[in-house]
Amino acid sequence: MNTTSVRQYWHQLTSTNHLCQFIDVILRSYGQVMLQNNPVSGLIFSIGILFGSYSAGKPQTALACLLAVVCANAIAYMYQLNRKAWLQGIYGFNACLIGIALSVFCENSLYLWLSIILAAILSVFITQAFSSILQQWYLPCLTIPFVLITWLYLLATPSFSVLIREPSTELSAQISSFNLLHLIPDSILGIAEVFLFNSTLAGVIFLAGLAVNSIRMAIYALASSLLAIGIALLYGSQIEMISLGLYSFNAILTAITLATFSNNQDFKTIIYIVFGIIFTVLTQAALATILKPFAIPVLTLPFVLVSWLWLLTNQTLSQR
Repeated sequence: MNTTSVRQYWHQLTSTNHLCQFIDVILRSYGQVMLQNNPVSGLIFSIGILFGSYSAGKPQTALACLLAVVCANAIAYMYQLNRKAWLQGIYGFNACLIGIALSVFCENSLYLWLSIILAAILSVFITQAFSSILQQWYLPCLTIPFVLITWLYLLATPSFSVLIREPSTELSAQISSFNLLHLIPDSILGIAEVFLFNSTLAGVIFLAGLAVNSIRMAIYALASSLLAIGIALLYGSQIEMISLGLYSFNAILTAITLATFSNNQDFKTIIYIVFGIIFTVLTQAALATILKPFAIPVLTLPFVLVSWLWLLTNQTLSQR
């Protein structure tokens, strides 16, 4: 049975079987974290999350992610929100990231799991609200619900005695210079950091998930990670942060988003995306400074802000 036959068979199953349809939506929710509306990409991403969870010594993270995605999509279905968006996994991908983030940043407890369920449900309503607001500018919601809800919980933890944050780990000062031999592995770490994992193997799996749906997007992901590392090195950023891929993951998401929503794929579009990547790195550095007193990570906010600005610009450029 060839790939086309399998795809047709799966499509037929999802059209006639509600359980298969829900599984398809769950997988697409995983895929939509990197804007891939493909259940196979989602399946590969879920495997990457499983590997990343175990490599981080937190196997419960994969389960937390799945729980969040299931809850979010169930709520979106129950409230009969936009069916096309639901079928594409739009209501689940923010919950996917929320499940990972809360399980990574907070200590494991019953209250953490209850918080993940609640946060996943809240993400659906925030996604719907932002989608309604942004549609007048033809802008996607992206990961702003994930950013806002994760910040909400992290800022609230000092006031809650039952929800405890994991102790923050300081970056080691052992790396004094950047080794060019580590350029590709560090770039792949940037891909893993999209899902908040520091695992080269997980990064390779996520890259494979991109390539299954689009070789072009996989190339953009790797190239943008390399460019982000170059920009961060040029400006003298912390070598430790660069080596961990922390300057790359927002740039990767920006590149994939701009490439996805660009009408043309010519040289001018590539230059336009390159400027977006550069601006993303600068925005990330600025936001890291702003948020440091609050002890919260920038998450994917730089990607969201730059993508919105660049997509608005692209609407003007497309008219010329």
